[in-house]
Amino acid sequence: MKQFVLKKDNVRDLCIAACGEWETYVPVESAGRDVHFLKIEDENKESLLDKLALDYEYTVVPPKILAFPQLESLFEFGEQKIAETAKPSAKRFLFGLRACDVKAILFLDDFYRRNFEDIYYLNKSNNKLLVIVGCKKPLENCFCTSARTGPFLQKGFDLQLVDVGDEYVVEAGSKKGEEFVNSYKKFFDKVSKDDVENSKITKRVAREAVAIRLDFEKAIKRFCEDKIPTQIYERIAERCIYCGGCLYVCPTCSCFNVFDERKGNFGRRSRNWDACVFEGYTREASGHNPRSEKWIRTSRRYEHKLKYDYLVTGMSGCVGCGRCLTSCPVHIGISQVIEEVSKT
Repeated sequence: MKQFVLKKDNVRDLCIAACGEWETYVPVESAGRDVHFLKIEDENKESLLDKLALDYEYTVVPPKILAFPQLESLFEFGEQKIAETAKPSAKRFLFGLRACDVKAILFLDDFYRRNFEDIYYLNKSNNKLLVIVGCKKPLENCFCTSARTGPFLQKGFDLQLVDVGDEYVVEAGSKKGEEFVNSYKKFFDKVSKDDVENSKITKRVAREAVAIRLDFEKAIKRFCEDKIPTQIYERIAERCIYCGGCLYVCPTCSCFNVFDERKGNFGRRSRNWDACVFEGYTREASGHNPRSEKWIRTSRRYEHKLKYDYLVTGMSGCVGCGRCLTSCPVHIGISQVIEEVSKT
């Protein structure tokens, strides 16, 4: 893996330069101190980059929203004609992602290519450059080491930045990443032995700082072997208030609803995020609901993440980001369930 050095003082200019070739998205801190990935535009680049937040803790809304918006128009129709509203594919430079979110993006890429290709998602995701800025200090709810999704990755990224003080050690994880560095080489320097050693220290310290440790593999095995007692799901269902918060902040959830809006002879078909724990999600047109009981809907969520996703892809649908733990008002984040299952 080729390595380079990027001085922190050069990050701003690199992002501005990249805008000439790429749609460039960076993490930006808002007035409420929440962090969102926003697109750099000519008219906002100075003010937006003033709020660049590469040391953010996490984004409440995961970066999947860039390719899978919360509300999205699919096509318009009227007078026996259909007009697609899907935008053509564009080159996207996603700078400042966390390792777990990159794993989630790769997971969704696979999902939206499987069986048939979803052009609405893929047009926004196919041609992208993924740049990780690894977590220097993971949050208390993270369990990425157990899920093997962070704080740094071995593969799956284009560029990975390791904070070593006044600069980043940059690891090129793909040919596309190397080509990017070559195209903008004036912003990068050669790496030294000290830089490499310091990057190893940063990685080790970050890895050791992850507080939650789970037997992830044992839990997945028990799910795949259908050895989860019904009582576990019933206990979770009793506490769950079915707000959907854990699913809306999950970086791998892909459930959506489709609806039409009409005005006279014209209309629009759109889709929006949905959640499998909602009673209406599986209710059929006849009114019958195969998942009418709360505990069965609860089981769907955990079995989807930790059984069916794994059986189909070999990868868990949980990337250990900890967002569900942070968002859940009744403290039944997925790590608590994994811990309980691995002990039974």
